[in-house]
Amino acid sequence: MHVLHSMNCGGVEALLMNLLRCADRDKLRFDFLVHVPDEMYYEPELRRLGCEVYRLPALRQLGPVRYARALLDFFRTHPEMQIVHSHLETTTGLILRQARRAGVPVRIAHSHNTRFPRAGPRALPENLLKQWCRRWVVPCATHRLACSREAARWLFGPAEAEIFPNGVDTARFRFSPEMRERCRAERGIPPEARVLLHVGRFQAQKNHSFLLGIWADSAPEHPDDWLLLLGDGELRPETEALAQGLPGADRICFLGQRSDVPAWLSAADVFLLPSLFEGLPVSLAEAQAAGLPCLVSDRVPLDAFASRVRQIPLGAAAPWAAALAELRPAQPAERAAAPEAVAALGYDIRASLRRLEEIYSA
Repeated sequence: MHVLHSMNCGGVEALLMNLLRCADRDKLRFDFLVHVPDEMYYEPELRRLGCEVYRLPALRQLGPVRYARALLDFFRTHPEMQIVHSHLETTTGLILRQARRAGVPVRIAHSHNTRFPRAGPRALPENLLKQWCRRWVVPCATHRLACSREAARWLFGPAEAEIFPNGVDTARFRFSPEMRERCRAERGIPPEARVLLHVGRFQAQKNHSFLLGIWADSAPEHPDDWLLLLGDGELRPETEALAQGLPGADRICFLGQRSDVPAWLSAADVFLLPSLFEGLPVSLAEAQAAGLPCLVSDRVPLDAFASRVRQIPLGAAAPWAAALAELRPAQPAERAAAPEAVAALGYDIRASLRRLEEIYSA
């Protein structure tokens, strides 16, 4: 089966890479259509795995008429793409409409979020275009998937959709005392220190400024705490500058985008996710598989993780700092057993892949 995934950079990359690494590539080939001009973090690995990466300027750059024409030309030029699996919010509507016009038989709309990533006056023209595309999502999709019930409602309204878990390779994230020791030694973090961890792209959605506010409230009372920030993005320089003036700034580490995320999850003691909105983040499933206590905002849908994760309202940092003060650390044995618990909830990547293969073959 020859599958084209239409996507941008972000959390969906991690899900697709998880699927691709586990797939039988003699039976299932993934190619990618992206709207980013520069090479993506995973692109060298994609090419090693035999995937093609195609590029097309974004809707906001071309405008609706030229963008629609470019999509139709692409699909007609690549008749081998018999499955189009789109992850691009409401722009999916126009993508699948043009795929239908080109005769693509399987057209999948996949919702990963609960609102447009960009907001405010500057984003208004782009979001109006995306809203215009929304009209074609439901009628042009042969399958509708979503990572959470909230994500399904946002993109598909009352239409039926299947909840498709953002699976992870649960065994890969199993707690490792050896990795914990190695990562802490790399950064000079004492064995007895408590490590707070955030994994996410530096963009407004992830709310890094609020995260630093939590640190500012908590750090003076917890001088042995460290804060590790994994990820990259356009707001990283601004966030680094903001961190420099905070108490305990020497214990805040910006680690960039990493290929060894499981090791850093083992090194951590708490996972923090104060996002302004989410679908259901892959990073939360990874943190759960690593056995980490998780504090997340009340804007993060939890679905199967509802009994395992503590939600805290956004607004003031003090309740987050108080929750950190009360938090009970997970014991090594408890953490080591977490992958099986997460797999039992349906979030193992192999179960996700089996279901996806069924959808593609139907």
